[in-house]
Amino acid sequence: MGVLSGSSLISSAVSGLTNAYGILASQNTDGTGLKVNNLTNLSTTVINQLGGNNNSFVSYLTSNFGNMDKNNDGVISSDELSKATTNMQSQGLTKEQITNLCANMSGTNSYSMVLEYFDQIDANNDGKVTDAEIKAYSYKAQRQKLHTELKGVKASNMSVYYTDESSYNEKPTSIVDNMYPDT
Repeated sequence: MGVLSGSSLISSAVSGLTNAYGILASQNTDGTGLKVNNLTNLSTTVINQLGGNNNSFVSYLTSNFGNMDKNNDGVISSDELSKATTNMQSQGLTKEQITNLCANMSGTNSYSMVLEYFDQIDANNDGKVTDAEIKAYSYKAQRQKLHTELKGVKASNMSVYYTDESSYNEKPTSIVDNMYPDT
């Protein structure tokens, strides 16, 4: 396993969520933010703008709309989204959030590794994994792998220098030899 990068995993999730929010909220001409009706009956133009990988972000915004709309005005403002994403970056992501936000990330399998080892990575058992916990687990796993690989390594094929008696009468050839001159 290479070094897992929690920051890239969490940053990608936050970036995708912020991008999807921006596209969906831009449908409102009043500039108030994201409304529930922006998440349903998406136009072909909006679907194309979101791209194939952003369906999970739309789904996440839809299923977490009530949690993100802190003042219950029916709109997720940019400030409310910013607070939610800042919380994700500082507090970490739950297993459910990783599944919902990261499953469609292309070019990386970090999210599946984090999900597979989630309980071991979550060092403080708070139900979330942070960048620091992911990095710590990754380094611990690498150290354990090296320890296991090196455990069976033993010195072998060591050369031993033998000399004959005729070389005893030669002059010293190194500083160490000068430290112990013949008496």
